[in-house]
Amino acid sequence: MTADAQFELRGFHEYLGQKLAAGEFALSPEEALDEWRAAHHSEANLADEVAAVREALDEMAKGDVGVPLVEFDREFRQRHGLPARP
Repeated sequence: MTADAQFELRGFHEYLGQKLAAGEFALSPEEALDEWRAAHHSEANLADEVAAVREALDEMAKGDVGVPLVEFDREFRQRHGLPARP
């Protein structure tokens, strides 16, 4: 295990300890990890996200209009087992 991984695990452990000490029990383990990751971006993750945004902007500049919101919403709801919009 790398020193970076050990540092991240300790940070996550401290984060969970603080949540539990504050009586915050509503999050699942996956939700807690997602929340922690959102608050603790690594440089590598940030670089990947910036590259993805730049790629999307380049595609838009070339005329790509993406997926209509109605289509995205329908597919997202199906994928996650959410009810369809009326």
